[in-house]
Amino acid sequence: MSDLNLYLEPGEDSESASQRHALRVLPCTVGRGSSCGLQLDFDRISREHARFEKLDNRLLITDLNSTNGTFVNHQRIEEPTLVRVGDTIHFANHEFTLQYRQPSGATLPHPQTPERRASGDTIVGFTALPTGFPVQAPEFFEMLNDEQITGVCQVIATAGGTPLAYSLRPRSAHPRLAADSATLYRLAEDLGEEIRLAQMARRICLELADKAGMQSNLILQVHPVECEEIDLLVDEWLELAERFRHLALVCELPLGAFTRGEDVSDIRRQLARRDIEICGLTGALEIADLSLFRSHLDYLRMSATQGTAALSEAARVIGTSTRIIVDQVDDKAQIESLAEAGASLFQGSAIGSTVPISKEA
Repeated sequence: MSDLNLYLEPGEDSESASQRHALRVLPCTVGRGSSCGLQLDFDRISREHARFEKLDNRLLITDLNSTNGTFVNHQRIEEPTLVRVGDTIHFANHEFTLQYRQPSGATLPHPQTPERRASGDTIVGFTALPTGFPVQAPEFFEMLNDEQITGVCQVIATAGGTPLAYSLRPRSAHPRLAADSATLYRLAEDLGEEIRLAQMARRICLELADKAGMQSNLILQVHPVECEEIDLLVDEWLELAERFRHLALVCELPLGAFTRGEDVSDIRRQLARRDIEICGLTGALEIADLSLFRSHLDYLRMSATQGTAALSEAARVIGTSTRIIVDQVDDKAQIESLAEAGASLFQGSAIGSTVPISKEA
């Protein structure tokens, strides 16, 4: 690679579509700053965004803790990453293709590598440009950077209709990004921003709940990626409990992220110091695997779509000390059979609609 002239070819929709950017000297820092070897003074690119360098005749790119990320073949990078001629590189939402020239100046052709995404593909959760990069990415990053998130809630009630808790979820407040909680987390997963979104969503939802004076239990979700650093997760929840002392918090953990029930038990023990309860989300977890979490949960969340047989088996496995919440209850006629199968709390359109977080009705 040392005898080749490397450069970045901008995408067709780039602000510099007619200009090629040479990597004349390595290492080369890319960013908006005037001291960068490759200066790209574009919106959403950080002052020092990324760095190219050679190692054993291989070219690596490293993200320099940029705000909006560096992507190689549409995957956000978190560590030094090998790049090859023909790879697609994004700095934030600005697309480039790594190319090279022979000394004569002729551009050498390159094959499309198997791992490279075809230009017409759509990334899950996005509407894609012809280049394949998500058009919603700029709005998503703007939403995070400017904290343009609001909160919504849905009531959780007993079979008799008595409200017991509320499930709090984020929703985009960005004027050009209409996205509910599920859509936001799909976007975050594609862009590697799950933790940032989850923490911001919890804080903003609780700020709204505190302002509204909500007195019921408030259930807030945890993303599976957060469960990889249990100590950090626990510290954040304890800080929330300290800040919002008058609110009753329930930490909703994705049980599929744990292979040991003792880990959930340890989280529960630590959070109990601030009266935070634990709700386990079954997700795709096998019912038999719930035995790992027996006596470790205050609540267990299941879906009405799983059916009464699965619910009955889950109730048997998890034990009577855990209250089962069934969501997606869209018909009040379901409640009786679900209650007979072991559910004690219910959520869904038949119980109450999703509304902005405000004073409880």
